[in-house]
Amino acid sequence: MSSKTLTIFCAGLVLIYLQCTTTKNVKHKHHWRFNDPYINQTIISGWEHINKRHYEWAMLDFTRLIQKNYIDYDILFGAGLACYYMNDTVKAIDYCTGAIEQNPQHFEAYFCRAQCYLALNNKKKALDDLHTVAAMELNQPFICGYYIDNDDLADDIALQERKKEAQKIIVAIVHD
Repeated sequence: MSSKTLTIFCAGLVLIYLQCTTTKNVKHKHHWRFNDPYINQTIISGWEHINKRHYEWAMLDFTRLIQKNYIDYDILFGAGLACYYMNDTVKAIDYCTGAIEQNPQHFEAYFCRAQCYLALNNKKKALDDLHTVAAMELNQPFICGYYIDNDDLADDIALQERKKEAQKIIVAIVHD
């Protein structure tokens, strides 16, 4: 085989490899936030673990990213949600608070944090977060891996559903 043929062959193998490793989650690709495809794939993997209720694996994915200083509101919320489902409400509150600080319209982070406060029997803080969700108006959709089936977007339709849930919980707390 000539060196030119070998070069073309190797280039073809590289292209096939790249297609096989990146086409798995093509629908998520336009929401990638980092230049490193491995980091983006780890975010997607974390959300897939949440979706499959593999919370420990999700937590490993998200904390690995946080430890490497790849931090954004979606990663923080993913870590918070995983902690919540693993009954580590104190860590979940910290992660959700970080997500809210980076994206004050993150209604899912407010809702998760309210659930954590309720688990800790702190009804006042839970009510504060639930009232925030119930009163929120969304300026624009934002990336939220929780909505893996909605192209990773938390939109106004999702907010309206979450508002209904928040209002039901508010009523239950007030009448308790």
